[in-house]
Amino acid sequence: MRDIMSHKQTDIYTHDFCDGDHPAEVLDSFRHFYISGLFTDVSLQCGESGQVFHCHRALLAARSSYFKVMFTADMRERTNSLIKLTGVDCGVLGALLDYVYTAQVCITENNVQSLLEAADLLQFVSVKQACEEFLIRRLDVDNCLGMHAFAQLHLCPGLEREARRVMLSRFPELTQQEEFFELDAEKMRSVLAAQSLTVQRDDVLMSAVVGWVNHDLDNRIHNVSDLLHSLQLDLDEVYFKATLDMHRQYLIQNDGKLKSIIHQALRSTGKEMSSSRKVSSSMYIIGGYYWHPLCEVHIWDPISNTWVQGKDMPDPARESYSVSLLGANIYVTGGYRTNTVEALDTVSIYNCDYDEWTEGCPMITARYYHCSVALHGCVYAIGGYRGGAPERETEYYDPLKKKWFPVANMIQGVGNATACVVGDKIYVTGGHYGYRGSCTYEKIQVYRPDVNEWSIITISPHPEYGLCSVSLNNKLYLVGGQTTITDCYDPERDEWRPIPVMKERRMECAAVVVNGCIYVTGGYSYSKGTYLQSIEKYDPELDSWEIVGTLPSPTRSHGCVCVHSV
Repeated sequence: MRDIMSHKQTDIYTHDFCDGDHPAEVLDSFRHFYISGLFTDVSLQCGESGQVFHCHRALLAARSSYFKVMFTADMRERTNSLIKLTGVDCGVLGALLDYVYTAQVCITENNVQSLLEAADLLQFVSVKQACEEFLIRRLDVDNCLGMHAFAQLHLCPGLEREARRVMLSRFPELTQQEEFFELDAEKMRSVLAAQSLTVQRDDVLMSAVVGWVNHDLDNRIHNVSDLLHSLQLDLDEVYFKATLDMHRQYLIQNDGKLKSIIHQALRSTGKEMSSSRKVSSSMYIIGGYYWHPLCEVHIWDPISNTWVQGKDMPDPARESYSVSLLGANIYVTGGYRTNTVEALDTVSIYNCDYDEWTEGCPMITARYYHCSVALHGCVYAIGGYRGGAPERETEYYDPLKKKWFPVANMIQGVGNATACVVGDKIYVTGGHYGYRGSCTYEKIQVYRPDVNEWSIITISPHPEYGLCSVSLNNKLYLVGGQTTITDCYDPERDEWRPIPVMKERRMECAAVVVNGCIYVTGGYSYSKGTYLQSIEKYDPELDSWEIVGTLPSPTRSHGCVCVHSV
């Protein structure tokens, strides 16, 4: 009996207790100590205002390697009880200290740059990263040049990469922005040098140079030769200077005169201006349907006419989803699975830089045969089916907050419509409405995010469903559908004009702008009763269509986006 008891006593009962509330409660206690000035052992003084913050060394060192080194290395601040910080605004310093004691910081458009600068200086890595993500969220064509310079100055690789992507992908728009005209000569050369490696049209590049020079003609005219060299174009400088002196008095009144003189100087070298550059943006084909749902990702280089395959979509049974591009991320929203035909709220995100899929935040409204576009750093999901009649609900996804938000309902819910962004507005064209989509909608609905309002602006000359819309040169192009008819709408003039008909009828095709041309891929031909595998290209300079390539597989209801590698 004694031996049994002895054996049991060696098997000691234990329990490893872990207090899940401990980290939050400790931080909360330190926050109260900070507010009350209890147990503080160092004071930070803002150099500008002289305001003093009483803090705890341990917490500062735990969140900032700047302070960790300061308090541990052989520096005089190691023993100083008062440390003066110059070059940091007291409001920003207060916000960083609030972060130390609460794990939270409020980032706004007014404080984000100064907050990032201070976080960079004081090495609050998480805050700097949060500020960088905030700036990426606010990135647009009217601020990308300034953002790019800011990112280079403060070593923000993500912001620098995405700002560069906007500069490359929206260069014609960029050349109309105030930021562009205010560039100095060195930065202008840098911007043009980056464009010289792309397939940007020469007339666009030339207009950019002329526009920038004309903005401050007297002080910039001497830069023309250097700028053209950065575009890998040679100028006969003797001829150019002689002609310039002869016509200088007319340049101010005539913007086209400088461009004409440059063209003449280029032609006098005997060299033809190149029609293409070295690097093209890539076309991504996402999924689709060919007798069954497709899940492949195919990537096409239109210059070399070569295909490579990306990682497959994670849900191979999904179809009738919508595809949109935001930065380097392709968003696949909604759809349904063939075996259930039940609307999905699922969001899958494909990163083009890393060739990987992740699961996104589900939409508020499950939907299929809907539209989606990217605008002002957000993804919008519009209309589509959930049950009987098409839905009017519209929502947008904020990638910074990782959440969907509802906005104003459409005037008319539509399914199998098309949407694209022209300027700062979303244009939704065509589609079905009524129970089970029994009617074709002829009006074009426009959403303005600045006032959260939908309106009707015009009527489509050829009402359709299963067509595509793209924006090119601030105009709306409608392609595909049941016919070969294509139309162009100019929102500024409120005018429609027909353009040459396509080679094929393409129901539920996909379209995208690449290198200043419209590419239309795949679709279903009712006249032939077949799925299409060809790619058509519309060149606005030639005002004509041609077949330029072949998809890896016939397909319809697929996604098609243009991505600039940076």
